[in-house]
Amino acid sequence: MSSSSRSTSKTSTSSMPPDGASCWLCLEDGPDDSGAPLVRDCSCRGHSGFAHLPCLVKYGNQMAEQALRKVEATGTVANMVDIFYKCPNCKQDYQNGILVEMKKANITFHKEKLMQPGADKISLAIESAELEKRLRNINGRNKNERDEGLKIVTKLLSISRELKQCDCLPIPMGAGMDEHIGDFFESCSDDHSLKRAKAFYEKARDAIVAWGGEYKLDRKGVDYKIKRVEAKLGGGSGNDRQVGKAAAVKLLQERYDYCVALGNDNDTITAGINLASVLHTSDHAIEAERLLDKLIVTSRRVHGSNHNQTQKCLSLLQAVKERWVILHSEQQWFEALKYKKNGKKCVIQGPIKEPRVTDEEKTITVPSGEVRPYKGTPVMFHGLKKAAHLNGKIGDVREFCQSADRYEVHLEDKGLKPVLAKHGNLKVLFDLPDPKKESS
Repeated sequence: MSSSSRSTSKTSTSSMPPDGASCWLCLEDGPDDSGAPLVRDCSCRGHSGFAHLPCLVKYGNQMAEQALRKVEATGTVANMVDIFYKCPNCKQDYQNGILVEMKKANITFHKEKLMQPGADKISLAIESAELEKRLRNINGRNKNERDEGLKIVTKLLSISRELKQCDCLPIPMGAGMDEHIGDFFESCSDDHSLKRAKAFYEKARDAIVAWGGEYKLDRKGVDYKIKRVEAKLGGGSGNDRQVGKAAAVKLLQERYDYCVALGNDNDTITAGINLASVLHTSDHAIEAERLLDKLIVTSRRVHGSNHNQTQKCLSLLQAVKERWVILHSEQQWFEALKYKKNGKKCVIQGPIKEPRVTDEEKTITVPSGEVRPYKGTPVMFHGLKKAAHLNGKIGDVREFCQSADRYEVHLEDKGLKPVLAKHGNLKVLFDLPDPKKESS
């Protein structure tokens, strides 16, 4: 059986201006002369950040003009993306409809300025960023998408050569481009593509090594990808995959800790979401849930409840909190919902099919003894006699052998070793205990 989860992604909507709010650019309240309303879809709070879209576009054009003059004077590529894509007040990305309109404004500006000195370099840099973004979402195993991906790779390599010729390709930008191309080829899965992926990863790593300094974690990330591809080319076993998951958790934990140490909340949230996601798919459900609880608090403080980052955390948390089980008599998944009658009965929903369609599932009540926790399901020990000190301890099921009725549980208490237990000594844990109360 493979793992899947319910899709619950949501999008936020632009905030409605409170009484007294005005455009931070023209200082007028209410709609402008063209009827454009005050809008805001970033991380600003209260009365801050509201503006008329035409004012935002005008401001973006003015800032881009200044950046373009700097290009003409120095010959260096400026960061034009932030000018149009980030709110100058909260320093966070625009979202949804406003982001779409600002992207249009960005493209229009560069089309109009394309004939000016230096603008062609900026236009190429922006085009490469958009192409890389598309490439990251392409599944190389799908033939139609793969063909599109190959065309994007050809275009990116052409842009790279053109920018290098005029010494306008910063090392981090070139390394990132090579890494994304490597990601695409790795997704194609065949040996020829995997060899190409390894070559691009090695090229990215060499560039990062040459750059040095603050890109230490980026090198670790690329090194991990190189090892992953080498394992695939060597016909990696199930154990190799487990080692790969452990390496991914370690790497993303380092990235998260690094962002926390820097004190950058936005980067911490992004790194935390990535870490929680791989913890979830690696069956570290308790750790993933604890982390997401923290991230949601931080994201609400930094971005607000309706922000995409907050909604992404909530959506992932909902998936992590699903308690997947199988029945003793069936090789099918169900979601355990709750216990009834003092734990003697368990309410379950399913069977779960992929992709999951909850409307087609049924809710039934079965004897708790028939319910077997699946990998990644949090459990609590009970009824142990020889190891009574473990009763009440919690952990995740990482492996199980149903025929032998043995479940390998990794406890949340890192000071305790993994335990093999029978299903009769495990209860599905629906709600995690408060860690503060546990430690007091």
